Amino acid sequence: MTSYIDIFNHYREHFYCRVEQEYSWYKQAGNLRDAVERAFLSINEKGEVEDHQSRYGIPKCLPLAAEIALEHLDTQCIIDFDNFNSIYQFVRSVRKKVKGFGELANYDVAMRIAHYQGCGELQVVYLHADVKTGFRALGLNEKNRRIIPVEEFPEPFNQLSGDHLENLLCLYKKC
Repeated sequence: MTSYIDIFNHYREHFYCRVEQEYSWYKQAGNLRDAVERAFLSINEKGEVEDHQSRYGIPKCLPLAAEIALEHLDTQCIIDFDNFNSIYQFVRSVRKKVKGFGELANYDVAMRIAHYQGCGELQVVYLHADVKTGFRALGLNEKNRRIIPVEEFPEPFNQLSGDHLENLLCLYKKC
């Protein structure tokens, strides 16, 4: 792939619908508690651990992370789950208590819960892991920033929501 348009079109053709289908599975949870458990366990509709969470020993820590998250839900009276950042911070509070539950898992789990809650279409990109590499490959400098507004990305990438742009940057980091 030689141009931004080629990369964008390839992503739309080969990955966009698959990602939406994954989000759809998490949206189908019966209630918030089930959505949180499903997201933390990272089990897809085939009963398999999602690709990102199937590496580096992460599957071993997912049940503990889910257990802690559900305890937080049960004991905290008010948890603001109406925007991605608050969900991300909730997952982060769990992450701090679970060895091996990293930054990528934090983002992925938060995104699954956010889609269940109807606030998953981000207008920003959270820079983490390979997403940073993809961001730099565009010739952009994050300047110690962790969150980049979608409108700061070049055409045609800025036509995607932040969650899809995050996927694109990760997938095409070497392009």
